[in-house]
Amino acid sequence: MKLVVTGAKGTIGQAVVRYALSQGAQVLAVDNVGRGDGEGHYLAADLTDLGQCCEVLQGADAVINLAAISAALQRSSAQTLMTNVAITYNVCMAAALVGVQRVVWASSVQVFHSYPTLRRAQYRYFPVDEDHPNDPQNAYALSKVLGEQIAEYFAHQHGLTTLSLRLPEVVPPEIWSELPRPIEPWEHSPLPHYVHLEDCARVCYLAATVPLPPATHHVLLITAEDTSADQPTLSIIQRYYPDAEIRAELPGYAAMLSGKRAERLLGFQPQYRCHQ
Repeated sequence: MKLVVTGAKGTIGQAVVRYALSQGAQVLAVDNVGRGDGEGHYLAADLTDLGQCCEVLQGADAVINLAAISAALQRSSAQTLMTNVAITYNVCMAAALVGVQRVVWASSVQVFHSYPTLRRAQYRYFPVDEDHPNDPQNAYALSKVLGEQIAEYFAHQHGLTTLSLRLPEVVPPEIWSELPRPIEPWEHSPLPHYVHLEDCARVCYLAATVPLPPATHHVLLITAEDTSADQPTLSIIQRYYPDAEIRAELPGYAAMLSGKRAERLLGFQPQYRCHQ
């Protein structure tokens, strides 16, 4: 199994590379930082260029695309949107051109509730699942919505198997002790959803390796089984989203997002929770 991991110098990318290597995969790490190591383990590339995408994907069985401008307010809105959309499109197109059948990429739960946001999110029900309507409120979130449409297009038009992982806050070990924490005391705060870095790395690997049908696109919410908040889940819903429908039992600090589809499709069950 040869995997290409883009955005490999980022926090998530480094964890994915480590985990994939621990599972015996051959890994080419790719990012736009510095220059390659000359040994075929790390290659510097600009993935907004289709030709470079084709080169780095050559001979791979799957690609885990984590390359992107990773949040709003890091670059201008136009650059954030155009860069993220270009990378997602180029990685999928390169996969189709060179014969890589599996594309996994990092979407975001911000398709529901962007951060920072301009208006209160209108959640219709809890736990939120992949069928809940999107509400992107900035260029970063919009780039993720468009990226999912790109992944859908390449599954149907080019026969790829594509997976859009809607990632929440990814918590590395060095700040794990800070959880749980108080919810931000304003109505525009995002839901207190998270996943531990090691769980995130594992689900990325599963998404790249679990057998799935060709020509299919799968949108998956990734979440821990609890929230990162120090308040019970129902009290948060009653305070901030009193009109939302409660569709399942949410005892204690239960997650406000549903991870059932990722469990069903990939066999993914998070190992870390901040509430004991």
